[in-house]
Parts: sequence; structure tokens; C-alpha cells
Amino acid sequence: YVQDNPEYIAKKKIACDESFKRLQELPPLIKTRQAENVKSLLTLQLGSLRSNMEYITANGSPGYGDYDQSGPKWVKANKFFQKIVDVKVASTSKKFEKALEEYQGALVALDEWKAAVKY
Repeated sequence: YVQDNPEYIAKKKIACDESFKRLQELPPLIKTRQAENVKSLLTLQLGSLRSNMEYITANGSPGYGDYDQSGPKWVKANKFFQKIVDVKVASTSKKFEKALEEYQGALVALDEWKAAVKY
């Protein structure tokens, strides 16, 4: 096992790209007040997206990579994760305007994370 093997990172990026495409389906679901579909999409995508983003952020798997949560890359990743959770909570609470606002914040946080990890 080679921790920062570009092949492993590339596979994680491909998986992330697929999840990012799925996240683009959120605004129409929020605008049409489909809370259950928002919840379903986030539940299905978030687990794999989170683990893939964590691998990229740490530049390796647990036990090998840099998992110091106070580092700048981690702060940006966790900000994105929190914004996505906030979308889910707002949507489930039928606060759809707030959900859209949080979604926009998640996109900003995602761009910040991408810049930090040189995505």
C-alpha cells in the first residue's frame, strides 16, 4: 500500500465527481418542496461522498493520512459537510427557502475545499 498513490486519489475523485453531479439535482427538488426526495438523495450520496472527500483531504486512508481535524483542509471539508446536513434539516423541517440558502453555502464551501486540496 502506498498512501498517496495517484491512482487511489484519482478513483476517489471520480467517485466524488459522480456525487457532485447528483448534488446538482437538489435545487429542483427543494424548489418543488420534495422533502423526502431531498432526504433520500442526501442520505444515499453523503456517506460515500464524505468518505471519498476525507480520503482526498487526508491524502490517504485512516491510519496513514493526515487526519488532524484542525488543519485548514479539514476545516473546509467539515464546513461543507455541515452545510449539507443543514440542507437536509431545513428541507425536512419544510423550510425550503432556508434549504436553498444552505445549498448555496454548501457550494461555496465545496469550492473552498476544492481549492484547499488542489482538486
